[in-house]
Parts: sequence; structure tokens; C-alpha cells
Amino acid sequence: MGRTWVLDTETKGTGANMVPLEKLEAKPEPQRRRKAAQQRAKPAHVRPRAHASKPPSERQTSSTPLPAGHVRKKGTGEIGRVQAVDPKAGTASVRWLKRGATSTVPLSAISRH
Repeated sequence: MGRTWVLDTETKGTGANMVPLEKLEAKPEPQRRRKAAQQRAKPAHVRPRAHASKPPSERQTSSTPLPAGHVRKKGTGEIGRVQAVDPKAGTASVRWLKRGATSTVPLSAISRH
């Protein structure tokens, strides 16, 4: 019977190698996985808190008013400057400050608050 080959993704860099299953089973567990297991074993008051980003619905927007001509994207909270409004189509052309890109968005997707 032939050997069973598996993809070894625990290598450094961008590549992975095909190795025989026996070689992979003989390899010790990677260092980073052992550390993660040790951290889980610590009591909650000893572990540092993980700062996961909140979904867009739970993000808090700034309480300061936006400057004239600026809007906030409702979905992400990103701030942009209005370049043009097309009331007939119900859209606005907005230059987003963080990305520097300009996009056309529905008026219902932006707010002044």
C-alpha cells in the first residue's frame, strides 16, 4: 500500500509542503499553539482582555457635530465630504476622508449625525 501524503501548513513563509502523514504525526506541536493552550488555562482575571472590533451596529459614533458639508456612512461610521447631490436619483457623490476615494452612495446610506 502507498504512503498517505498531507499538506503541511506549519512552515514559515508563504508556502506549504506535501509531506508523508507519518512525518507530520512525529513532528512536535508548534510553539504558538502550546502558548495559546497555556493562556486558556489561566484564570480570567490573569489573562489580558482581547480587543475585538465591534460590529457596525454596536459602534459608537462621535458625539461631536460634523463640519458643514460632511456626512457619516451609516453602515461603517466612515466620514466623508459631500461633493455633489443628485436629488432626482437619490444619490450623493462623497469623497471619503480615510480612503481618499470617491463613491456614489444612496442618500439613505449616509447621515449628518
